[in-house]
Amino acid sequence: MQRKTPTPKNKIDQITHGKINLPISQTPSQYIPQNSAHFVDHNNMLRTLAIAIRDNLPTLLIGESGVGKTSAIRYLAHQTKNGLRRVNLNGGTTADELKGRNMFNDKGTYWIDGILTEAMRNGDWIVLDEINAALPEVLFVLQSVLDDDGYIVLEEKDDKEIVYKHPNFRLFATCNPPEYAGTKEMNKALLSRFAICINAEFPNKTTELEIIEHRLGNTIAQSPVAQKLVEYAAQTRKNKELGTADYAINTRDILNTLQLAELMEPLEALALAFSNKLDRVDNNTVKTAARLFLPSTKKNTKTQTHITDVHELQIGSHYGFDADLQHTYLALTDQEDEYNTLINNHDISDILDTSVKEHAVKGDEFTIDATYYERLDGSASRIECFDEGTKVASAITITSGAHSGKHAIILHHPDFTKTTGTDTTKHIVKLKA
Repeated sequence: MQRKTPTPKNKIDQITHGKINLPISQTPSQYIPQNSAHFVDHNNMLRTLAIAIRDNLPTLLIGESGVGKTSAIRYLAHQTKNGLRRVNLNGGTTADELKGRNMFNDKGTYWIDGILTEAMRNGDWIVLDEINAALPEVLFVLQSVLDDDGYIVLEEKDDKEIVYKHPNFRLFATCNPPEYAGTKEMNKALLSRFAICINAEFPNKTTELEIIEHRLGNTIAQSPVAQKLVEYAAQTRKNKELGTADYAINTRDILNTLQLAELMEPLEALALAFSNKLDRVDNNTVKTAARLFLPSTKKNTKTQTHITDVHELQIGSHYGFDADLQHTYLALTDQEDEYNTLINNHDISDILDTSVKEHAVKGDEFTIDATYYERLDGSASRIECFDEGTKVASAITITSGAHSGKHAIILHHPDFTKTTGTDTTKHIVKLKA
């Protein structure tokens, strides 16, 4: 935890982390972080960074996205009133974006410093994100800056200026673990120039709840949703470490989910904040597993009546599922035009046979927009009369749950298309506020 050390008036003000004193900068900068959230230290990250800052040691932080690599640096820059610059070294970042370039106007040629040159001149800190995705020409620029007498030569400038590091200048780099897509092994010569390498790990459960408390308040941190979400996140991280999954819920995902969970069901909030970013299979896996962890916050304000006969299902009425059902939602879509075309189609047999099938979750609610009946030739038509045949399917709008706002087809008789073994009617209840 951070504490401020009182100092005599004839000494520079300072802050302390793990008995490491850091002076507060007296150099003005427009890049001093103004809204840096409190950083809850874990794995002694702040203390190690404090050593790097005090002793002017280039530092590399390696770790998963969302573990606080950049947040910790931003927090210390805010506390010490140092300017902080940040640049993402993706495959499109060029050397002149760091060094600078010649520009032209009606008066001729003039020079513009790049972000690295500016930081070196003015004494700002700089964070180089995704350094293991940088182009070779960019890494070559960094090698001379990382040396003890760090400098940068502006060869493209007319006077070939050499820019040396301001005393307050500090350099940090971050990268994801080597197994991340789009990254490559770092050059050993460059890697050796980083005096400190921090392995930034996920916080433990206690620390993560403390982070939630600082960011979102004690009420949310102590809620069953937060407690269970942290537990589930830890499980996803373990699965990724073991190689049984390609994803892990990070602290940022947790905070975003909890903010959304104030307005909706936790499972829906997790989908919006995290799982919808994954491919379809992983998305469904997360939702299925999350149901075992996340409690429902829905208040029981509706009376329920179990449906015993398929003909009790009426267009416009409100229903819900009382159990998790596999392969229930067919032709799931959030496209209104696509859905309208579907429900106005007189024969949906081919669509039903070829649709991707999604799981329904206990508590999902929906309204019925259209119904379909089996004809003598084995197809299904949208008919407005109960006497035309057996009701085999309904077109629905999902009003609550992980697929809230989407539309789908549900089957009532599993032997109609031979694609599912679930008789949905047995697990539908009619809801009334």
